[in-house]
Amino acid sequence: MAVCLWLLGRKWSGDISSIAGCGGEGGCSEVMGGRWSEWFHLPVTLLAAIVYATVLILTLPPVQRLLGKVGDRWLAAAGVVLGGSAVYFLTLLYGVEHRHCPWCLGLHLTGLLVAALILGDAIRTQGKSGLGVAVLSGFVPLLALGAGQIWGPKPQTYLISGGTSPVSLVPVAAAPSVRGVSFLDGSLKYDANSLPILGSPDAKIVLAEFFDYTCPSCRNLAGDLKELKRKWADTFAVLVLPVPLHRNCNPSLKPEVPDHPGACELARLALAVWKVKPESFPEFHDYLFAVPLPVTIERLSDARNKAISLSSEAAIVNALEDPWVNRQLSENLKAFAQLTKQTLAMPKLLLPPSVVMHGAAPNPGEFLRAIEKQFELTSQGRAADSSPK
Repeated sequence: MAVCLWLLGRKWSGDISSIAGCGGEGGCSEVMGGRWSEWFHLPVTLLAAIVYATVLILTLPPVQRLLGKVGDRWLAAAGVVLGGSAVYFLTLLYGVEHRHCPWCLGLHLTGLLVAALILGDAIRTQGKSGLGVAVLSGFVPLLALGAGQIWGPKPQTYLISGGTSPVSLVPVAAAPSVRGVSFLDGSLKYDANSLPILGSPDAKIVLAEFFDYTCPSCRNLAGDLKELKRKWADTFAVLVLPVPLHRNCNPSLKPEVPDHPGACELARLALAVWKVKPESFPEFHDYLFAVPLPVTIERLSDARNKAISLSSEAAIVNALEDPWVNRQLSENLKAFAQLTKQTLAMPKLLLPPSVVMHGAAPNPGEFLRAIEKQFELTSQGRAADSSPK
């Protein structure tokens, strides 16, 4: 119960990316901020704490004497809820989401143990008939939990900080040799013509994405951005700014974030392909996001061969040795270090002039609505006629 209340406090404070024993860009943060972390906007850790508190109260001798057999039945029903919810969430954790959260695992194993103790005692004292009543009583809240999480409102899995203004989507003149774009009220400035970009540098709105090819939530955002560009083809372009989550090339990585194998190598390969053959970058970008995790030596070799197939071995070798690759990687990591001061959540999407979207939306539809709301775009794919606030 105490652990549930502690995790509940972290959930309500928004600090779920620096929990001991968990990685900031995966594990606990994705589980506690994910789709299955709430029930009608109530954190499931709160519901678990209530069940454990109920068990604690029902096992107190004064309460047992007061309630008698009724209390025994309620306790057995609470045991069914604990055991059933443990099986339910373990299935979601490892069978559906494929995540590992040591705190969650510990709580669910504890739930199974406590349920076994309660139900074992119920069989001895109440017999099979009493157990049957407990199972039926406990099944109802379990059914309500599952139905609410599947069909009820979904939690917001991302954070938006800062503020922006509506964008007037007027025709853009022929692009000069430098297309300057700025973020965070001008504190970050980039040339869209000289950096990896998805879409045209002449797009009316240029976003900037800080991500890692080995980060699961970054892969979700990559799909969302495809949907955005599909719907608003001439409106958006995305600057691609890889920030590897590995200390071999990212020494400023926070202690609670584990190293992601292959992150540095994939980021450098991506920048090398952009340097050598920019027109092939989108294809290679998609390929890297499809590399199975975790990234092994064999998969790194396959990625390198893919890069070579898009240009040539000599060109890729020369590009990897080009100081520009390490310099750009260093600049990306320096900016990213500032962005993580608010939250470690990955990825980070910068919207002009001053908005940062931390984390990924639960689905493409929610992402599209969030972006359209930020820029006051109509859902039909036309620009709203509005002046800046």
